[in-house]
Amino acid sequence: MNKFKLLLGLALAGVMSLSSCKKDFDSPPSREIPTGSIMTIADLRALYTGSPVHFSNDETVFAVVTADEVSGNLYKNVYIQDNTGAINMRLMFSGGLYVGDSLRINLNGTVLSSYNGMLQLDSVNVDNNIVKQATGKFITPEVVSLDMIDASYQAKLVRIENVQFLSSDTAYTWADAVGQTSQNRNLADCLGNVMLVRTSGYANFAGSNVPNGNGYLIAIVGQYNTDMQLYVRDLNDVNMNATRCQEPYLDKDFEDLSIGSGGWTQQLVSGGISWTTATFGIDNFAKVTNYNGVANIACESWYISPAIDLSGATQPILTFRTACNYAGAALELYISTNYDGFSAPNTATWTLLPATYSSGSWVFANSGNISLSSYLTSGVHIAFKYTGTNVDGKTWELDDILIDEL
Repeated sequence: MNKFKLLLGLALAGVMSLSSCKKDFDSPPSREIPTGSIMTIADLRALYTGSPVHFSNDETVFAVVTADEVSGNLYKNVYIQDNTGAINMRLMFSGGLYVGDSLRINLNGTVLSSYNGMLQLDSVNVDNNIVKQATGKFITPEVVSLDMIDASYQAKLVRIENVQFLSSDTAYTWADAVGQTSQNRNLADCLGNVMLVRTSGYANFAGSNVPNGNGYLIAIVGQYNTDMQLYVRDLNDVNMNATRCQEPYLDKDFEDLSIGSGGWTQQLVSGGISWTTATFGIDNFAKVTNYNGVANIACESWYISPAIDLSGATQPILTFRTACNYAGAALELYISTNYDGFSAPNTATWTLLPATYSSGSWVFANSGNISLSSYLTSGVHIAFKYTGTNVDGKTWELDDILIDEL
């Protein structure tokens, strides 16, 4: 009996010994990202005064993701927002963050900078800088109108109601899905306010047709230099099936890079200087200069609209934008009710209209509201007259010509 107990005890001891020698599986390392001092997005944005800010201490921002990379319209970029503001966050590596993710962001190693007027938090490493605290914390977009959107809305999620794409854009897709290039479309309200909607050619909806009805659109507010623009997250944020509102009487924005589309014509009275189109950044516009690379050429060149029917208008106004540089004569705006649409300008009666023009240095200026209430008839033409001499001549840029109700 004693011998049996002894053998049993030795066997149990052996089992325990073998068990104690078995190696434990490694546990995943816990993520230790320090918090440090806490700031809001408004605090963060206020730190930027014109030069990049490099963070080298543990400082933290808490925010929620409002736009991610899932649709392909954004790449290595997400947008975040708290109750004080919003900002674009540029990632070192793609993926891992999604709309509704609640984040704790350590700023150590990141850079606060500006890209063509758009403030951004750059060099963000998702593994080293971010702790995902929760999911499904969706932010409700703020309802705004197009005329409310300025730099103070930069990077925010907004909802814009009673809007539609210009009829000239509804024949196109959101972007060039074949060439995978970004393109702009024009979103307008029923008051004549217009804003660019920019879409990447890599977006999974780039090849879809732009809607041709009226409704609402949810988007992120972007900025490129002085131009405010919108980025749609995906087509679930677009509902535009209602009846369209009144179209503008005239709308020429040069996004198609065609000087003659829409029935616009040129009359080169002297010098043979033509109006052309050009691009700078994301802006397409008309351009005219009498400098041929060697010398200035004396010239007179008219850029004339198609016939405009204002017979049913109430308070039509004309607006446009100009930029210029160099010395020379000012651009002039004229209107006629008896021009035939194809003859030399001196075959008709033209009235000079007052407008505000750019003062130079390639800075665009708005024309102000130019009333056309004295011309409530059909067959109206407007024209821009450019003149230069063999001594000097400004280079003028012209964009966003619009006639709509006040």
